[in-house]
Amino acid sequence: MKKSLLKKATALLAVAAMSASLLAGCASGEQGNTSSGEASSQPGSSVADSSVGSEQTPQENEHPSWVSETPIEVRIMLMDNANQPLANDTPAHDEIFNKTNVRIKLEIVPQSSYDDKKNIALSTNNFPDIVYLRSYTDITDYADEGIFEPLSQYINEETMPNFYKFWQQYPEMQRYMVDGEMYVFPGIAREETANGTGPVIRTDLLEENNIPIPNTFDELLEALAKLKEIYPDSIPWACRQGTGQLLKTTAYMLGCGHGDNGRGQGMYWDADKGQYVYGPAAEEFKAVLTYLNKAYEMGVLDPEYATTDANSMATNASSGKSFFFLDNSGFGQNYTNELRKIEGLENATFQVIPIPENSFGQRRAVAFGTTFGKLFAVNAKAENKEELIKFIDWMYSQEGSDITNYGVEGLSFQYNAEGEPEFIPEYIMQFKDASPSDYYAAYSNLGITKLDWCLWACNTKTQFEIQKITGSWTEVSDEYWEIIAADEAYVQPHMSPSFTAEESERISEITTDLDTFFAQEYDKYIMGNADIADWDKLIQKAEEKGVRELEQIWNDAEARAAAALQ
Repeated sequence: MKKSLLKKATALLAVAAMSASLLAGCASGEQGNTSSGEASSQPGSSVADSSVGSEQTPQENEHPSWVSETPIEVRIMLMDNANQPLANDTPAHDEIFNKTNVRIKLEIVPQSSYDDKKNIALSTNNFPDIVYLRSYTDITDYADEGIFEPLSQYINEETMPNFYKFWQQYPEMQRYMVDGEMYVFPGIAREETANGTGPVIRTDLLEENNIPIPNTFDELLEALAKLKEIYPDSIPWACRQGTGQLLKTTAYMLGCGHGDNGRGQGMYWDADKGQYVYGPAAEEFKAVLTYLNKAYEMGVLDPEYATTDANSMATNASSGKSFFFLDNSGFGQNYTNELRKIEGLENATFQVIPIPENSFGQRRAVAFGTTFGKLFAVNAKAENKEELIKFIDWMYSQEGSDITNYGVEGLSFQYNAEGEPEFIPEYIMQFKDASPSDYYAAYSNLGITKLDWCLWACNTKTQFEIQKITGSWTEVSDEYWEIIAADEAYVQPHMSPSFTAEESERISEITTDLDTFFAQEYDKYIMGNADIADWDKLIQKAEEKGVRELEQIWNDAEARAAAALQ
């Protein structure tokens, strides 16, 4: 199918706009180590040189997990993360090589430029053996271009026995298919405990100033206003990553979502309505903007919210300048630990509170998924494809998961009497006082868990174990998970349906137009430069741009997907 002219034009403009160094990194064919910010190679699991390893013995009993008699290299494009910086040649990566005879080389791209770099790589068909796709859009936009390896041919008990078990266990994975073909391997969560985006506040300051825990969003603003009055130099509500992140984290709780599916900024699954809705074009979205405008006018919302960077929230919250955030609620425990290092703030506490009631009388929130994680595509031009598929399947094995979540047996973990991996305390204690947390530091050092190359991935399971070893697990941690578990407002994210190639192109056309149209309007209403009554005119324009057609496409596809799984 011909890709839309808009899509191609966007890609060409992106290519022209990227810096020369970025393009050089993407086009490089060098096989050396890749540092953060560098991405490079043409695909190809090439035979490694002598520095990779001299052992080339045929696969025998002493190497039951080897996928190749000759050492090979697999290059993987991944997004870096400030909390857990990525690196090559970590202990877990070395152990992967020892077990499989596959040397992985991460092509590490900063989070701030990952989307641009990925889009250029896909548009020019110049990406490594495996690429992390940040959104479902990437699958449908590029599946028909022939750049991704079709995977259905491998998903069977003989070729991929480990992955096939998950394929049978989770039939909803079929929603990732495009026109009946699978193009991605999803990360599978391992013993994940649900939490999510939620309201987190300095409960010590509420108690100290006789301010009750807010039960409604209006009461929340009243509480923040009182704190602002008491601490006039503060920025009560901390934010990060600009307007888009603010809307993404608040809109659903306030009554109208703002995208949760990796396909543009507006479309979301409304669990109460049981259908997909393009949020900004819904009547309820005015309540979201009205609330944020009130927070802005009251002086409690960060006045620089529209231009905040990824570190703004952490900086303000962990220094004592801010008292509240509505984002990944798990961050609160890290901020608490940092605050308590400051003289006079030994009792400071950021704690999640139950989801407040919005203006529609609803208490609702979307938890982080506890089944699926990242999506990875295989380059159709990759060499040694048979070995590459075997290697990916090994990543879903118990051995592969233990190594990529715990590191190296005897170094960082050991098996207990029940055969379960456990971290070795002596190894973990070296990260006791690390920032932003002990567990992120351990993950980064070892090269493990879901932010690294890991397909059956832990997150909270290993976090809990590390915190309990170092002593950073406190009464705040216990209370946090108790509050989350007891809050019935949280629902699990809804998996997007799959679309035909024609539907995908139409979705891309309409969504790009709508997202661009609305993006230039949000701040006018939040900052009070436009009257909320005028939003109805924008909804009318959105309808002229095809928003109801867009919703119909999504809901028709959802009906097909639901019927297929019955």
